[in-house]
Formats: sequence, structure tokens, C-alpha cells
Amino acid sequence: MSSDSHHDHGHRAGPGRHVPPWGLLLTLIGSVSILWLGTTGQLGLYIHPRYFVFTEVTAALAALAAVAAFAVRAASTAGGRGWTAGATAVVLVLTLLVIPPATLSNATVQQRSVNASVDTGDTTKLVGTDPSNFTVRDWAGIIADPGSAATYAGQKVTLVGFVSPTASGAADTFFLTRFVITCCAADAVPVGVPVTASRWADTYSADQWVKVTGSFVPAGDSGDAALVLKPQTIAVVPQPAQPYEG
Repeated sequence: MSSDSHHDHGHRAGPGRHVPPWGLLLTLIGSVSILWLGTTGQLGLYIHPRYFVFTEVTAALAALAAVAAFAVRAASTAGGRGWTAGATAVVLVLTLLVIPPATLSNATVQQRSVNASVDTGDTTKLVGTDPSNFTVRDWAGIIADPGSAATYAGQKVTLVGFVSPTASGAADTFFLTRFVITCCAADAVPVGVPVTASRWADTYSADQWVKVTGSFVPAGDSGDAALVLKPQTIAVVPQPAQPYEG
């Protein structure tokens, strides 16, 4: 290899070469986005509320560290090139902020199957408690267990969830659905209560949030549930501030 070629290679790889701080950029973008979600009350769209404080404190520390690192780079590079990367980060963060976050939807339901993770053994802890406090998750477990379901036939309830078609695409039944998260949206599983409503798709659409008031009745031989919810009223409602159940 010639000395000129060796010199050129050394120049390209030398310490003077300006390498964009991609790690700092990603850290700043991620941490600021998390803080914004927390400030606007939308962090619950991604993680369980029990992790709010830890996540926001960690994001704040990460943002401060990233800003400090950008300042050090700006002071140590010619012409303040470190601030160019910082300006890029700001633009990217602002872009993220104008894109509204979205909850998990019926598309995810179709991938993960409603009530596939329901454990009917969990219903034993509900015995003797007030049914008016039961969640969609609670009812999903109860109606899947013939033994406990018999106790609640005729029970009147009011539940809120989003509309999700059944796997068979039944014209007279849909699932009133919620996602249950343990840690974050990545581990969310859909649970639902079957609602009987003739030609429901003519009035309601998948992903639409509704409040259903009605009573549980025997499901007969159709489906996996022992009970279905027969509605007295179905009202379209806004998405709750906390759309997931824990």
C-alpha cells in the first residue's frame, strides 16, 4: 500500500472525523417523548400505571445527560458542529410530538385472539365480592367457566370497551373488548365479553368504543362462553383516558 493511500485512510478514520452522535440523538428523542406522554396523561397508552414514576424519572435523567453530552461535544468540535446534531434531535422530537399516539386496536386483537389467555381459576377470588366492580377481564373469566357462570346468569352490568368482531364474523354477536397489560403494550392481551346484537355492523364499527348496559343470559351451544351479554342499551362513548385494564 502506498504512503499516500495510507495517509488518506488515516485521515478518514482519524480522531478529527465528525461522527454524528446517533446514540445521543435516540436517547434525547426517546426521553423527551416519554416525558411529553407523561405530562399529557398519555403514558398509559404504552405502559402499566405502576411504572409511571420510574419511567418518567429515568427519562428526565436521560434527557439531562443527553443535553449535557451535546454541550460537551459542541464545545469540543470546530464550529460548534455538535449543536447541529442537537438541532436535528429537536426537529425529530417535534415531529414525534405532532403525531398522536394510538391505542392497540382490533388489528392486534385479530393477531392475539380474544380470551386466549383467560384463566378461569382467577374467578375464585371474585366470589362474594360486588359484581358491579367487575372489569371486562373479570367477566371474561367468569363466563368462560360454566361453574361460576351459572351464579351470574341474569346479572345486570354496565361495561365499556371497544367493538371487535368474533373470529367467525357473526352478524349477531360482537366482543366488547379491552386489552390487559402487565408491564407495557408489548405484552397486552385482549379480553372480551360477547354481546348479542342483531346486525350490529350496520350501526357500529370495529374499534368503536361503546358502553353496554344489559344482562347476562345463557349462551346456548354457540361459542366458548357459557353466558353472553344481552344489551338493553348500547351507547357510543369516547375512548377512556386509561383504555387498558391491569
